Amino acid sequence: MDTENNNIELSNSSEQQLEPKPKKKKIKKEKKQESFFKVWLKWPLTVLLISLILSLVFSFSSELLLKDTNLIIAIIIIIVFVILSIIGDMIGVAVTAAKIQPYTAMASRKVRGSMEAISLVKHADRVASIFADILGDICGILSGACGASITLVLIQNASNNYLAVLIASLVSSTIAALIIFGKSLTKKYSIIHCQQIILIFGKFLSIFHKQPKKNK
Repeated sequence: MDTENNNIELSNSSEQQLEPKPKKKKIKKEKKQESFFKVWLKWPLTVLLISLILSLVFSFSSELLLKDTNLIIAIIIIIVFVILSIIGDMIGVAVTAAKIQPYTAMASRKVRGSMEAISLVKHADRVASIFADILGDICGILSGACGASITLVLIQNASNNYLAVLIASLVSSTIAALIIFGKSLTKKYSIIHCQQIILIFGKFLSIFHKQPKKNK
């Protein structure tokens, strides 16, 4: 009898062990959902918000500057947007090609901008998204919008509709060609001199950070 009772208890305990634990599965599913949001959705949603805010700010400021303005100021604004787009692409390419080891050596020697450069390289994917994708694309779109205002000025005296269409096409294609030319021209330079570019940008960012006081 004792052996039979022991066998029954063992079988019951083994059955209890084999029973699934729903709580742990639920916790695992919740953790997977949280990790999915953090890995795949959090940053794209942040990029969406940043791009929306920047595009609103840039478009509003450009509309104010282009309102009742002359041709020369509109061309200057376009040049500024084109340069910003090219610089953003340079930083995006350089940060993905740069390595962290030289900056850690510089940080040990307390070189200005090295700590900021380390942070940039550690978050290379996000930095590249902000500068190459967000800043570069927004500036490209807004430069095209500024080109539309130049087109309106140029076609005021155009009596022929075909001439107006030709002018509009030339302006938009020229702006697009300038942006593509500038990015292709600086692409190889950004890869070769990526360490210097990120260090220079790190020094620029260090202006906004409080530097630790050196011990005498």
